[in-house]
Amino acid sequence: MVDFGTVYLVATGAALLLALGVGLRVLVGIFRDGRERSRKRREGEIDRYTEDPVYDRDPPDPDADGGTPSTCPQCGAENESEFTYCHECAAPLGPGG
Repeated sequence: MVDFGTVYLVATGAALLLALGVGLRVLVGIFRDGRERSRKRREGEIDRYTEDPVYDRDPPDPDADGGTPSTCPQCGAENESEFTYCHECAAPLGPGG
């Protein structure tokens, strides 16, 4: 008779070994890529520090849309031009502000 506990342990062990093998291949690839990049930096093929287009940008200008602060018609609070509702009383600011 087949013991299902033993079959479960064997199947789980095989799946874990397979996952370990795949994970090791990925880690070896990452390690090789890092060594290759280090070699290229040492030999001057690539710059040591390259500009990152995401993090090297200037912060956005809050007044870039040319809008002016709008006043809430209900409570009179000053709101940013991009707000649709008042930050104080949550009243709609409307299309004109």
